[in-house]
Amino acid sequence: MIDKMKTDYNSLKNKVSEFEDVTTKPMFGYQCFSINKKFFVGFNNKNDHTVIVRLSKDQQELAVKNNAINSFSHGAKMGWIEIDVKKTTKTAALKWIIKGYEHAKELSKK
Repeated sequence: MIDKMKTDYNSLKNKVSEFEDVTTKPMFGYQCFSINKKFFVGFNNKNDHTVIVRLSKDQQELAVKNNAINSFSHGAKMGWIEIDVKKTTKTAALKWIIKGYEHAKELSKK
């Protein structure tokens, strides 16, 4: 089970690296991805199950209703969530990452 979890976690990172116009940079112990200098997702470098995603406040409120998702304590006011990929599917996690990507694209236009 742990090997599958690590594979899913790494495949999520690989998928995000294929998004259009994405760059990556390490920050605060996370491998963070951004578009047009707006961060939208971070993968924890210390464990293979925590992913943080930046969403609009409305999307954050919807996301935290899922038992695999919490408000990210350091960014709750800005709409960041924390996904425990051990408690959800790769498809479900990717759905929120894509929403974060779209949100960051909109923020970069402002």
